[in-house]
Amino acid sequence: MEYKIAGKKVKFNKDKNIGNVIYIVEGERREIMLLGHIFSEILKYQEVIGIDRNGRERVKYISKENRNSKVFVINSEKSNIQSITNTEFRDKQFELLKNYDEEFNYENIPIYYIFDCDRKKDKENIKRLINTYINSREPSEENKYDSVGGMLLLSYPSIESFIISNFENDMIKFNKRFNFETQTLKEYIGLNKYDNQKMSINTLLNSFNELLKSLNNININEINLDNIKKFNNEIFEYEQKNKNQYMISLLLISFIDLGIIEIVD
Repeated sequence: MEYKIAGKKVKFNKDKNIGNVIYIVEGERREIMLLGHIFSEILKYQEVIGIDRNGRERVKYISKENRNSKVFVINSEKSNIQSITNTEFRDKQFELLKNYDEEFNYENIPIYYIFDCDRKKDKENIKRLINTYINSREPSEENKYDSVGGMLLLSYPSIESFIISNFENDMIKFNKRFNFETQTLKEYIGLNKYDNQKMSINTLLNSFNELLKSLNNININEINLDNIKKFNNEIFEYEQKNKNQYMISLLLISFIDLGIIEIVD
C-alpha cells in the first residue's frame, strides 16, 4: 500500500489494536528501554516484554487498556547488522516468547528490524539487506525460503537520531552544525538530558514531523509499505552522497505500518 507522506496531517491512534508485534534490535539496553517506554508509558499498550540475546527478560510492562496488543522486543544475535540473517538464532528467540503466550505464532505478524546505519559499514552488505527485508509480514522474493517477513528500518547514523528528533526542531541543519569528530551523539544526549522519560505524544509527533521534513529534503514524498525497497534505497544513496552525516531515523515508519500513526487528508 502506497502512502503519500508529504503535506498531510497526522494523528496518533493510541488505542489501535495491533495484535502481536516483534521488534528485533541490535542494542541490549538502549532500544529495548526506548521501545518499552514508548509502548507502555506513552501509548499504554497491554504488554511489552524485552528479551536480550542471552534469553534473559529485560523489560516487562503490563497495562489493562489494550489486552489484544502485545509488543515483543528482542535482540539479534550480535550488534552487527549482518546478524539479522541468522534465522536459526532468531527462531530460538521467537520460541522463548511462547513462555509468555502459549498460542503465540510468529508467522504472518509484523516484524521490524531496528538497526543503525553507519556509513563506515559495508555498503554492499547493507544494500543487500535493504533489498531483502522489505515487508513486515511477508518474506520477499530474495528471502522466499524464510518462513517470516521483516521490515528493515535504519537509523542514520544511529538510534540517537530518533531520540534527538523528539526534542529538536531542525534535524536537517543539526547534522551540518554537529561535529562528529569531537563529540558523540550519546554524549550530546547526556549533556542535554534528553531522557526517555521526557518523551510524550507531543515529542513523538515532533519526531515524526522532523522525519517528514528530512524525507522531503531528499524529495521523497511517498512510501510503499508492501515493499519499502525503493524508499530505503533512496535514503541510503542520499546519505552516501551527502558530505555530512545525515541525521534520520526510520523507527516511526513502523508506527505507520501498524496504524498507530495515521496520515490523513
